[in-house]
Amino acid sequence: MKAAPHADRAPAATQAPAERPDLIAWRQRHAIRQSNAAQPIPSARTYKRATKHRNRDW
Repeated sequence: MKAAPHADRAPAATQAPAERPDLIAWRQRHAIRQSNAAQPIPSARTYKRATKHRNRDW
């Protein structure tokens, strides 16, 4: 069997396409969120104890 000419060079069709920039950014954000460097973001929706039906005076 003979090797194909220029077998050491891969044709452009078999090379993996470059990854989309938005996917690269997503992967970076995902890696940071999954790492130990992730910090919780304080939420405005915290539990507040309030009286229920406080306007029932009548």
